[in-house]
Amino acid sequence: MITLSSKMQSPPSAVLEYQVERDGRYGWFLAVWHPEEHHILEEIQAEIKLEIMNSDVMNISKIEAEKWLKNFFADYHWRLHASLRRSELKEQGISLFLGLMYDNEIYFVQFGRLFCVLGDKKKYASVGRNWENSHLQTLEQMNLLGMSAQEIRVRPQKVVIPENQFLLVLPGQMARDLFGNSFDPGSVNALLDSLATRPGALWLLLRHEPSQQRTKRRKFSSLHIATGILFLCTILAVIYVSFGGRFFEVAWQRARMLFQSKTKPIPLQEIPNYLNIENQRMRGMLEQALKSPARKVELKFAWNTDLPFQVTAAPGFDLENIYLATGNKVLAFNKKERNLLWSRDMESKVQGITCSSGGLMVNMENNQLLNLNHKGETNWQLPLQGHAPQHHSLKPIEISNGNNPRLDGSLLIIPNSRGIIALDINTGEAFSEITFKEDLQYLSAYDSFQSCFYAVVQNEIICIDLKILN
Repeated sequence: MITLSSKMQSPPSAVLEYQVERDGRYGWFLAVWHPEEHHILEEIQAEIKLEIMNSDVMNISKIEAEKWLKNFFADYHWRLHASLRRSELKEQGISLFLGLMYDNEIYFVQFGRLFCVLGDKKKYASVGRNWENSHLQTLEQMNLLGMSAQEIRVRPQKVVIPENQFLLVLPGQMARDLFGNSFDPGSVNALLDSLATRPGALWLLLRHEPSQQRTKRRKFSSLHIATGILFLCTILAVIYVSFGGRFFEVAWQRARMLFQSKTKPIPLQEIPNYLNIENQRMRGMLEQALKSPARKVELKFAWNTDLPFQVTAAPGFDLENIYLATGNKVLAFNKKERNLLWSRDMESKVQGITCSSGGLMVNMENNQLLNLNHKGETNWQLPLQGHAPQHHSLKPIEISNGNNPRLDGSLLIIPNSRGIIALDINTGEAFSEITFKEDLQYLSAYDSFQSCFYAVVQNEIICIDLKILN
C-alpha cells in the first residue's frame, strides 16, 4: 500500500496539495514551485488547484489517465500563460508536478525544476527528466508551464513503485544537494529534514509499504456448528430427565386445566350474538369488509409515452415487451426502457394482436392469422375462413383472484370514452375512477405481472397501475 512518508512546503513559492480516497488506493498529488517570493503566487497556485479539482480528477480511470493529463495541461497552459503575462513575476513560468495514483502505479507530468527519484535503502535513480544538468538549461529548455507563447510539450509518464521502495518529488537544486557523494538512501527522511529550513523547500515522499499479513482466524464449518448444537442439546436433555423433575410437562398440564376450567365452547352460529354487536353501523362496516373484494382499490397513472404513429389495434404484451399495431405494421417495445426492439411489416392491415404461450398472434384484414416469436420472426401462418375478429377492446374487463391474489372477490373495469372505472362486481360500488384529456381509443387486457393496463389515447400510450390493498 502507498503511504505518504514525508512532505514539506514553503508558501507562497512552494506549495503541495493532495487528495486521496479513504481506502488509500486512488488519489492525486500536486506540487508547485517558483523561485520568487511574491504574493501573486498565492492566487496563481489557488487557481491551479481549483482548475484541477473542477476537472473531476477523482473520477479519471487508469485507462484514460495519460490522455487526460496531456489534454488538460495542453489546454491549461494557455490560460496560465495569459495570467502570468499580467503578473509582476520576473520568471513568468511555473514548475509543476501532478501525479495520479492507482494502487502502486502513478501516472504523472512534470514541468520546469521539479524532478522525481525512485529508490530503496541501497540505490536510487531518476524517473522522467534528470536533475543533474538542469541548472545548465535555459528557461525554454526547462519547459516551464505557462511560459512559452507556443504549444507546450506534455509527456505523461508512468512509474510503478515496487514494494519497500520510495518515490521522491523535489526541486532540482535540492536534488543536487541531497544526492551527493555522501547520500545514504536508507536515511532519506533524516536528510530531507536537514533541508527543511532552506528557502523554497519542497518535497513529497511516497513509500510502498508491505501489506501486513493478518492471522487467519479459524472458521467453524456448518458441520462443526450443527454437531456442537446437537451435543449440547443431548447433554441438556440428559440433565433435564435426570434432575429436572419434568417441570415443563407439569406446567403445561396445569395451564391446560386452568384454561379449560374458565372457558366454555360456543357454537359458530352464536358468535355474533355472543359478541353482542348492537351498533348497526359497526355491523355494516364489518359485513362490508368481509364481503368486499379488497379494502382499497386505486387506479393511478404510472407513465405515458408519445407515439409518432396512430395505433390501430389494442396493445398486446408479455412479461417483457409491449406490442402495438399501426396499419399493416407491428412494433415491439421494451417495458422498462420503452425503446423500440423491432418492427415488422405485414401483408395486410393488422386488426388485432394477442399474446399467448405459443407466441404473438396477429389477425390481418386479408383473413390471415400469423404467429410470431419474441424476435418478430414468423413461426407459422394460417388462412382463416370468414372474417378475422377485430380487437377494439373497449369492453368491460373482469379481474378476479386468479389475476391478482390480493383480491378476495372480483373487480369490474369499465372503460368509457374519456376514462376508466373500477367497481365491485357484486355491489356495483365504485372504488376508483381515472379520466383522460382525450378520447380513449384502445385498452389492453390486464397485465397480471405488472398489475396495470395499457391505454391508447390519441397518439399516446399510457400505463395505468391498479393499486390493490387488502
